Amino acid sequence: MKNLNFTKYDDSYFESCIRLIQATWNLHAGFKDIPDDKAVYAYYLKTCLNWNVHLDIIVDEADNVKGILFGSNEHISLIRELYFIRTDRKITKWKNEQLKLGVFGEPNTAKREFAKLALNDKLGEEDAGLFDSEINLFIVSPELKGKGLGRKLMDRYVHFCKANGIATAFLWTDVDCDYSFYQKYGFKIHKTFKSAKQHRDVEHEDGMVFYIVIDQV
Repeated sequence: MKNLNFTKYDDSYFESCIRLIQATWNLHAGFKDIPDDKAVYAYYLKTCLNWNVHLDIIVDEADNVKGILFGSNEHISLIRELYFIRTDRKITKWKNEQLKLGVFGEPNTAKREFAKLALNDKLGEEDAGLFDSEINLFIVSPELKGKGLGRKLMDRYVHFCKANGIATAFLWTDVDCDYSFYQKYGFKIHKTFKSAKQHRDVEHEDGMVFYIVIDQV
C-alpha cells in the first residue's frame, strides 16, 4: 500500500478509470464485431459518473487509478437534478452517435446489450426511493485486493454520508462479484432479482440489492 493516495476524481483520471474497470469486469463480451472494446467501458464510466457527488479514487505513485467508489446523495436540489438529467441526455446522444458510427460493433447486437445494462439498472434500482444514497461504482484493483483498501474506501464513503445527513445507502450487484465483502462490512440483503444476463426461464435469482444503515457502522 506504499505510495497510494486517496483523492477526488477529476476528468484527468477518466482513461485510467477505464483501464481499471476493463481489468476487473468483462462488460463487452456480448457485443459483436466491436473494433475496440474500450468504447463500452467509456460509456459505462460516463453513466457511473453522473448522479454521483462522492467521487473517491485511489491512485499510485504514477497517478494510475487503483480503486474507485462513487456514491450519490438522493436528496439534491432541483437545479442539481436538472443538471444530471441534461447530462444523461448528453450521454445517450453520445452513445447513439457512436452506434451509428459502428464504434460499438454490430448495431443491433449493441442495442440489445445496452438494453440489458439498462434493465439491470432498472431492476437493481427499483427501490432506490427507500434509501438516501446509492453506491454506483466500487472497484479495487485485483492485485491490491486483501490489503484493506476496499474497507478504507468504504470508511471514507461512510464518513461522507455522516457529514451529509445520509442515513441509509444501497447498492446492487450479482453473484459474479465478491459480495461477501459487503456482508462483512455490515450490509444486509434487501432483496434478490433475476438479472438481464440470466435466461428468463431460469429460476435462480443472481442479482442482489444490499443496504446499510449508516449510524450502525
